[in-house]
Amino acid sequence: MVLRRFAVVLAVAAAVVLTGTTALAEPPVDVVGQVDDRADVLSDDEQSAVEDALEQLQVDEDIELVVVFVDSFDGLDRRTWADESATASGLDSTDVLLAVAVEDREYGYALGSDVDVTEDEVDEFAASDVEPLFGDGDWAGGAEQFAEGLAEANGTDYGTVAVVGGLIALGGGAYVVTRVRRKRRQAAAPEVTRLERPDPHAGVPTDQLQARASTALLELDEAIKTSQLDLDFARLQYGEDAVTGFGEALAQSRDELTRAFTLRQQLDDEVPEDEPTTRAMLADMLALTAAADARLDSQAEEFDQLRDLEKNAPQALEALGPRITALHGRLPADEQRMAELQRRYAPAAIAPVADNLEQARARLAAAEQEVTEARTALDSGRPGEAVGDLRAAEDAVVQTGQLLDAIGRLAADLESAVQRIPAARADTEQDLAEARALVASGDRSGLQPQIARAEAAIGASDEAMAGAAGGPDPFTALRRLEEADIALEQALGAARDAQARAHRAAAALEQTLLNARSTIAAAGDFIATRRGAVGPEARTRLAEAERHLQAATGLAGTDPVGALQAAQQADALAAQALQRAQSDVSGWNSGYGGGGYGGGFGGGGFAGPGYGRGPDLGSLVLGGILLGGGGGGGYRGGSFGGSGRRSGSFGGGSRGGGGGRRGGGGRF
Repeated sequence: MVLRRFAVVLAVAAAVVLTGTTALAEPPVDVVGQVDDRADVLSDDEQSAVEDALEQLQVDEDIELVVVFVDSFDGLDRRTWADESATASGLDSTDVLLAVAVEDREYGYALGSDVDVTEDEVDEFAASDVEPLFGDGDWAGGAEQFAEGLAEANGTDYGTVAVVGGLIALGGGAYVVTRVRRKRRQAAAPEVTRLERPDPHAGVPTDQLQARASTALLELDEAIKTSQLDLDFARLQYGEDAVTGFGEALAQSRDELTRAFTLRQQLDDEVPEDEPTTRAMLADMLALTAAADARLDSQAEEFDQLRDLEKNAPQALEALGPRITALHGRLPADEQRMAELQRRYAPAAIAPVADNLEQARARLAAAEQEVTEARTALDSGRPGEAVGDLRAAEDAVVQTGQLLDAIGRLAADLESAVQRIPAARADTEQDLAEARALVASGDRSGLQPQIARAEAAIGASDEAMAGAAGGPDPFTALRRLEEADIALEQALGAARDAQARAHRAAAALEQTLLNARSTIAAAGDFIATRRGAVGPEARTRLAEAERHLQAATGLAGTDPVGALQAAQQADALAAQALQRAQSDVSGWNSGYGGGGYGGGFGGGGFAGPGYGRGPDLGSLVLGGILLGGGGGGGYRGGSFGGSGRRSGSFGGGSRGGGGGRRGGGGRF
């Protein structure tokens, strides 16, 4: 390994002399762990999230993905860099390596031969799903999306451990999957196993456990709502300081309820869980609801002592009087507001509050009745009954206020929507005009469907405001415009970025083409004059560089972005060809005493009898002139320097370039 890398360094140093460019490359690496963040771009939480995604890929698909972030690939082709790092890391036929150079804004990958995913499939999902995330600097998101893309291409459709990772955080860690250790040459890989905690509800059928968890959720939700009402009234009576501890306990229980509901939602979504996972999630739901309920119970006695409604019922009833009177006073204004809403807007627009007045009157009447019954109970010496009536009255008063408040909020929201529609329409029309202009100029970035959608949305918005359904519906009109404008903005954003990239690419293309031609010429000259020692890998790189240069030249007039990428690839491949060729020659020289054939044949050259000072036979062999020279490519039976090179790929049989390894990459 040390000798190989030293040879690469020597080759790069020689490349600087020959090409005049600083092509010193950061060498391929032996990746440490499954996520090796050498560029220091991930937070601890982000690294953990990526590791979870890689573990899930290993469990679901038996594909081990290794990710490395570095600052730069520099002079190395991204595919070659990933290929050699995969080999240096001892990865095998079921493994994949993703390498990201954050400063170069490039990535490369290497696929093991037994990974049932094609390069075209990887390139497709990487271009659409991974590159935009890397382009935005979302390194963790890009790596997780790469893992998801591999899983989908390999046959499994799953979210990037949103379920497993979320459950670890929300459910107390019941779903821990063992960390999958990367395979090494010197050590066998451990088996992937799932660590399961004991089932606390063993023997209970899963359907019964489902029903039990659902019941617990509903009961806790009701308890929290009731507790909030009690707390609000206590706060009014005794002040904030007196109820601080109760408020904190209620907030913690509400948080646990939220987490339990999240688990429920995950069980109900379109991603199915196996039965062990389902039972573990249900067990966590029951644990969360039990903990929340116990916390509320622990506060109940103290809270009852605080309010002591049997003792303080007269004062509590007295406090309800002004609130009921105030609600009666609100009714005329809210009735007028409701009538105005019905006159101005479509029934669909005001549907959420259509019966609020009726319900508010009923709640208010109920509150008055409960107050009357509570007073009767107190007067009759039955304070226990009075407490029940008092609680019902308090609840009815609160709900009456909520019903009336909702009417006022809806009126304000509708008016705000009406005021926002002209600006939203103007924005949509402006973006629509820009999209039409781009299409007219020949842009083919997928704008036409969004144009049609926006045109239809403007029509639907006009129809919603025209009152065809019994009055205008500002919410529907605004929603149609905003949805269309968001879609247009996203499509235009891509188009605008493409235009900007095209301008930048056109400006940089000429210089990049000059660099590529220069590097190709240097590599070509070096190989041509040392072909007796240069093996097939360097020659392959040079041929690929020439092909990419030809492609870049052909694209220059129509696709400057594609042309620039091809030219950059040509330059990188040529630099790699030169480095490999120099490494071959270095190995060849070392095999003959470090001084070429000159040292082995009497110092400066061959001086046979009667020849005087003859030619440097070593130089002739190196140049492929002797023993198959004359442009024949050196020795026909093989090449010198081959013994020091790697052959094959991690995982065996090769299908493509990159040193016999499948791979690829791109820019972002």
